Amino acid sequence: MIPFHSFALVVLAGMPAQAPAAPAAPAAPQVCVALLLPSVQGVDDAIAVATSVRSIFESYLNGPSLKSVLLDARLASQANEEAKQKECPRILSVTVTRKASGNGPSKLGAMARAAGTTAAYIPMPNYGTAAAVGAARGGAEAVASVASGTHAKDEMTLSYKVATADGATLLPQKSDKAKAKSDGEDLLTPLISRAAEAVAAAITTK
Repeated sequence: MIPFHSFALVVLAGMPAQAPAAPAAPAAPQVCVALLLPSVQGVDDAIAVATSVRSIFESYLNGPSLKSVLLDARLASQANEEAKQKECPRILSVTVTRKASGNGPSKLGAMARAAGTTAAYIPMPNYGTAAAVGAARGGAEAVASVASGTHAKDEMTLSYKVATADGATLLPQKSDKAKAKSDGEDLLTPLISRAAEAVAAAITTK
């Protein structure tokens, strides 16, 4: 009679060896887009408006496969160099132009100072960094302030393009326009949302 332990060894020896588990595939690297301070026309306090517009773009252009960084440089040559140093060679340039209908005073210049205001247009990211969450909050405040200062027949145009720090075009300049149908209408969020979708599609496929 074969001892039990010997029998177990025979059975185990006859079983095929299990292949080692395959290592998990490494996560795809995030594609980075650098955000210039937008050029803003037709508003008071253009720098504050531009800062808020950029914060909204920042809140959209962050995710599992996409991230954005802010550029401090204002001159094109310096911005290109900064983007290379930050290892984020795709640069988004944005221009916002507002054409008032003349139906009332504009409050657009105060959009960045709407402290404590909330808006439900921009979801808070649950995947990003504290910077992305802060950008989403700033964008929500900006959206609420822009809407409060919009009058019927106001027009807003947003133009954007993406190029590399070496001058190659990734997304040729595109423009989108919106016209308010009533006072208090949010024109900015739909424009930025559509632009961000186009930017994300362009830079994640090239």
